[in-house]
Amino acid sequence: MDTKTPFFSICIPTYEMKGLGASYLKSTFENLAIQSFKDFEVIISDHSVGDAIKDLCVEFEKSFIINYTKNTSNRGSSSANINHAIKSARGLWIKVLFQDDYLLGSNALEIIHDQINRADGGWLVSACQHTNDGELLFDSHFPSYHVDIHLGQNTIGAPSNIAFKNQGSIFFDRNLIWLMDCEFYKRLELTFGPPLILDELCIVNRVGAHQVTNTLIHDDLVRNELRYVKNKYKIFDFLNSIHLRDLFLISFMDVITRYLMSAKDRLRNIF
Repeated sequence: MDTKTPFFSICIPTYEMKGLGASYLKSTFENLAIQSFKDFEVIISDHSVGDAIKDLCVEFEKSFIINYTKNTSNRGSSSANINHAIKSARGLWIKVLFQDDYLLGSNALEIIHDQINRADGGWLVSACQHTNDGELLFDSHFPSYHVDIHLGQNTIGAPSNIAFKNQGSIFFDRNLIWLMDCEFYKRLELTFGPPLILDELCIVNRVGAHQVTNTLIHDDLVRNELRYVKNKYKIFDFLNSIHLRDLFLISFMDVITRYLMSAKDRLRNIF
């Protein structure tokens, strides 16, 4: 095993994705294999039941370093799956890349790396394009950040657009589906400050019926997640106001909020 610390850990959560997972991931791997910047490892956390993803990793193991894990815990949770990959990352920086997305061109990682080295920051957001079929690209998106992003107005885009310093303690909130990305961007801002904005097109986000946003999102879920996030940051603001913020990991707020909301709901049912 290579013991050298890579600059990037490319963290990819995988699952069957309606039978398209392995084929999408193959395109992602083919693009990673041609990158001009080579100092990276690939971390695969695989929620799929079959071995198609595992077999693909064996096929590409000579192209770049791959750390593959069959993740049998919390299947169906995107947050849990990407968190599992993040926990295995050895790189100085973590580059999130979902299995249906891919880097745009052969020098995308080099561009991202050079921007990180030119500026002082803890996380970076790249501009992106979109595709339905992996060939025709459309809707260029140039990201920005705002302080209320955790409430759902996503001006950054998909998690594949971000990279952040590997501090070993920054994870997605497993209580969220619709707001998992926006709330994560908020905690990155609380940890590192505003993001570095890279206005060069480096990422392609694949859109279509396979996406979680087109399969699991409904009105009740949206309302419940907004309520949860609003309560979470009310608690955070209170702790910050009495100078207790440093005593609590931001990620621990997930547990506190879930417990307090559950207790409040139980009391409401009693009275």
